[in-house]
Amino acid sequence: MVIDDELKARIETLTFGFVRIYTSTGTIREKDAEAFYKGWFSSMGYFRDRKEQSGFYEIPGDHFNRSIPWCLVKGEGDATVVLLHHYDVVDTDDYRALSGLATEPDGLMAALREGRAALDEESSDDLKSGQWIFGRGVADMKGGAAIQMALTERYAKMAESAPLRGNILLIGLPDEENISAGGRAAPRLLKQLKGGHGLRYVLALNAEPTERIPGTRKAGIFTGSIGKIMPLFYVKGKLSHAGMVYDGLNPIKVISKIVEKLDVIPDLIDSAEGVVSPAPTFLYQKDVKKIYDVSLPLAASGYMNVMFLRKSVGEIMGVIKEKCVSAFEEAIGDIQRSFDAFAAAGGCEPGKLPWKACVKLYSELYAEAVRDSREKFEQALAEAVLDIKARVASGEMDMVSASHAVIELTLRYVRDTSPAVVIALTPPYYPVVGNTMLGAAADKADRVCDEVIARARDKYGVEYVKSYIVGMSDLSYFMRSSAEGDDAYVRDNMLLGDVYSLPFDEMGEISMPVLNIGPLGKGFHEYTERVFKEDLVARTPDLMAFAIERIL
Repeated sequence: MVIDDELKARIETLTFGFVRIYTSTGTIREKDAEAFYKGWFSSMGYFRDRKEQSGFYEIPGDHFNRSIPWCLVKGEGDATVVLLHHYDVVDTDDYRALSGLATEPDGLMAALREGRAALDEESSDDLKSGQWIFGRGVADMKGGAAIQMALTERYAKMAESAPLRGNILLIGLPDEENISAGGRAAPRLLKQLKGGHGLRYVLALNAEPTERIPGTRKAGIFTGSIGKIMPLFYVKGKLSHAGMVYDGLNPIKVISKIVEKLDVIPDLIDSAEGVVSPAPTFLYQKDVKKIYDVSLPLAASGYMNVMFLRKSVGEIMGVIKEKCVSAFEEAIGDIQRSFDAFAAAGGCEPGKLPWKACVKLYSELYAEAVRDSREKFEQALAEAVLDIKARVASGEMDMVSASHAVIELTLRYVRDTSPAVVIALTPPYYPVVGNTMLGAAADKADRVCDEVIARARDKYGVEYVKSYIVGMSDLSYFMRSSAEGDDAYVRDNMLLGDVYSLPFDEMGEISMPVLNIGPLGKGFHEYTERVFKEDLVARTPDLMAFAIERIL
């Protein structure tokens, strides 16, 4: 495909038009994108004449009733490239006084030129150059979406005059910036379309923006996406008055030791294909008291962010559980030494405190509740989850509070009331994906990636390197990369299964190589967000079209 002036102008028009629709992630405003896609479908004679080749897939059980817009350009054969992008954007609060202009690139850039917001030197230079477009979503990722839409328009026109080789399926996904409701629903849609239209998926091509690798002039073409789990730690203590501290067990002491053992732990840093995962870190830690009183808290909680590339979820959780046991034992040891000193100061005989380190996975706690209370527990949990689901949908309850509610209910149906640490998984979960995991099935995609890199170097003098998306992406749901044992492990320990589901079976049925080719951008999720215009309208569309045509 030739990237001519008409196509360049079309990409820019689509970008500006799409950016103007403020599809704030995790809100009802995401649905505003549907009218944009509907108008886009109806603007093309190809889809007006083939109504069965476009539509909106309603995400099952979605509390905002969001949809996945899709359209299919059919050619000869069953080989199909899936073009995917997300249409939600992060909020515009960081634009402050200019938030009303965040989705109006021309107005925003005029305001920035007038000095109505402070810019760092690099952002200021980029603005003055006239080579960058500023605005919320221009890079992440409505610019990439516009490229895919403009290419789809061109392929649809080509298909009206002569058969294409292979098929092009475009899908737009909501909620990527939140918990990937669209990405998790997409495998079910793709399974339907695979059967209904006789498709064989050969590549999932995403359009997330790229940026320069620090200290180099190189950018990434991504052949995989990092994995992520969110282990949650619920520490059940023993209640007592603060004046009788040794009669109880303070869960804050235990959770603090857990944080000390696990935060930025080198054991869980992972690497693959020259990419290194960030160290794990805690994002939340507090007691679960609702009001002040002079008692020890009954429980405390924390959760952490763990990214991974080669390690299995079971392996990671094994390390975490082992460290929790050690942390619990250290906490008990500290309290015992304190009690010994207290007894000695009072002239009393020291004694051994009754505490023992007890650490269990949620799956183990669940099994205990079923063993101890059977149908009473299962009925109570089912009723509670219905209520929790409604409260999460209404915004009355967040995922952390919902997770606490599930664990607390389960604990009530277990006979053993001694202090314990319960480790669970809380949403979201992103499986790690990488073409090397598919072996020979990804050989062609790998060769095409090498050809794209060579084309960028030879035609544009731009250096790309193969890498992984380190910020998570919807590509995680387009390949079955984990072992079935790992999937079962996640299912058994992921809280809120009825609120947050994962389509493991469908992921296996539609599993395909992945690739991300996106325009050069900067300042993602900041008020300096911008996309390099030449990359947006010329280079990236050329490389993307080249990849599509080579893979087909």
